[in-house]
Amino acid sequence: MKGDLVLVDTTVWVHYLRGGNPEVKDRIVPLILENRLATADIIIMELLRGVNSEKNFQILHDDLVALPRLVMDAATWKLAWKSGYQLRKAGVNVPLADTLIAVIAVQYGCVLLHSDQHFSMLSDTLELRQEMLIPRQTQSE
Repeated sequence: MKGDLVLVDTTVWVHYLRGGNPEVKDRIVPLILENRLATADIIIMELLRGVNSEKNFQILHDDLVALPRLVMDAATWKLAWKSGYQLRKAGVNVPLADTLIAVIAVQYGCVLLHSDQHFSMLSDTLELRQEMLIPRQTQSE
């Protein structure tokens, strides 16, 4: 996985932004420094809708949009439509946002870093390259 672009899911970002999880920080910071961390508009939206003030919204917004963003173009949507059908046919039912995030990772050939069992359910059907990061619980969580 060394050198691969990594799409970081909302589930990991939440642990990172809350702090207190050294294993999350130790995984995220090198990716940022190596310019290997990517995001997507749907992940930015999931994160920004949970912000508690205008000031924090602007700070987080500016940080997130400074990262490389993987855009959903027509080819990505076409893959998403087909993938949604294939997943449902295989009996895999996960939230739409998770399906779209997984499809973006597949389309761009990234590793998806997450803390969500849904992505593990998608990996075989979508040929998703994924890494699950399960941070320890902290006092603040």
